[in-house]
Amino acid sequence: MKNRMKKGLALLLGAAMTTGLLAGCGSEGGSENSAASGSEGGNASAEAGGSASDAGGADTSEHVDLKMYLIGERTPDFDEVYGKINEILEEKLNCSISVDFLSWGEHDTKYSLLFSSQEDFDLIFTASSWCHYEQTVSLGGFYPLSEEFIQTYAPDIWEVVPEVAWDQAKIDGQIYMVPNYQNEFAQDVLAVRGDLMEKYSIDQITSWDELKAFYLACAADGMYASQGGPWYQYFQAQGLATTGGAPHGGELVLYHTQDPSDTGFYYLLDWDGFTDYCRQMKELADAGCWSPDVLNSSDERQTGLLTGRTAGMVWNLGSCTTYGKQANTENPDWNVTLIDPVADLPKKVQPYINNGVAINQNSKNKERAMMVLNEFYTNPAVQDLAMLGIEGKHWEAVGDDQYKVIDESGFGVSSNCNWGWNNAAIQRTEYIEDKTPLDDVREAMEESWNNNIKEAHVLDGFNFDSTKVSTQFAAVEAAMGNYYDPLVSGLVNDVDQSIEDLRTALESAGIRDVLAEMESQAASYIAEKQAN
Repeated sequence: MKNRMKKGLALLLGAAMTTGLLAGCGSEGGSENSAASGSEGGNASAEAGGSASDAGGADTSEHVDLKMYLIGERTPDFDEVYGKINEILEEKLNCSISVDFLSWGEHDTKYSLLFSSQEDFDLIFTASSWCHYEQTVSLGGFYPLSEEFIQTYAPDIWEVVPEVAWDQAKIDGQIYMVPNYQNEFAQDVLAVRGDLMEKYSIDQITSWDELKAFYLACAADGMYASQGGPWYQYFQAQGLATTGGAPHGGELVLYHTQDPSDTGFYYLLDWDGFTDYCRQMKELADAGCWSPDVLNSSDERQTGLLTGRTAGMVWNLGSCTTYGKQANTENPDWNVTLIDPVADLPKKVQPYINNGVAINQNSKNKERAMMVLNEFYTNPAVQDLAMLGIEGKHWEAVGDDQYKVIDESGFGVSSNCNWGWNNAAIQRTEYIEDKTPLDDVREAMEESWNNNIKEAHVLDGFNFDSTKVSTQFAAVEAAMGNYYDPLVSGLVNDVDQSIEDLRTALESAGIRDVLAEMESQAASYIAEKQAN
């Protein structure tokens, strides 16, 4: 384990120097959050209080029982696995931890009640946008984490988490969560039939023009290329990305993620590129690149590929790999492979605050809670248990840094909300016993992405709060449903007229109020980030 830890940290430092995401002093600490604050007396000496932990010298002579909340469902072997984790925590930090779950169906309603009722607990999973981070901070529910506090009680975390992640976690200049560390790419790819690429004499698909040529070749051959238009691939090829919290899953308002100097928004109806895309989709739809009934279809994304009705599917890298392998198993002559039509562009990673852990403001054991999180985050033995389960029962090691599943029925790989302390420096990757050419393509693609991460953009971590314009926001969403999907699928008679109809509907719905509020929030957000 020690060798794997050292190896992981060495790899992290090398990657950090390559990408410019050096971990270090990137956040401002509040003066009220000195390392000595809290209930356990962080400056107590070993003489005065007994044993001192490796995590920063805090007095751990008194045993404490901590409580943590996670999101999801408890698996059958969860308590057994966490019994093993507690053995480590008892030995190292003289404490134990119990876990309660907020289910997927109840966390939206019950999360805030934990704080308003002042329930006694210490740690909780959180995330920007989808899991109550900003809302809970505004309610005063999370303990603010100063640099000194983190460095004292979780020095290993401080060394691992990139500076950009700490910056993303700041609200009004203060950190309230420990973000996870992994490169989760905001990039869809395509799984396509290699036999058809060969048939159409297409050697590669790494650009928008090459993708469009493949789609038209499929249509000329009487084959649907996909189950709809490649909208994301188009605007990503222009360097744009969806804006967090914007209408229609962020699609209605884009920003130039590839150009950090460009901090403006691209509202689709004011952007010439949207008109260009819709016209190209009309061309592809008329040619027969996808079914004219696609808007009424209830098929899942993979259905067309697996049934042979389409030449490809669009999804994230993992899902395209899974279903591509299934298609090849069932139809070996298809030679399904993976393509990235924006291969040359540096890759955007999801905000690191997409998963994280916070300390309850009312915790009586804040220092010990932070020390425990340091173990979850940087102790390979605890990482293995929380992510994979018990070695020999749920999984087996392959070398120093890989695993092979034995039985997922009782615990499951990364299915127990371990995401808040994901640490790419030490996490094991799955060993693939019977590697296929598709696996090789995926590995090469992942390596290429990790070596070509784009420069951070201040709006990468921005998330719009529509509360003040909730009525207009709902009306905009309704108007989108009537006009937007036919346009981006090329299934309209007159593109220009349909765009004008959509524009009129959105104006009537109050889109300008939404945009004004979004621009106001973004200006404040950017000013805060630049000030820190």
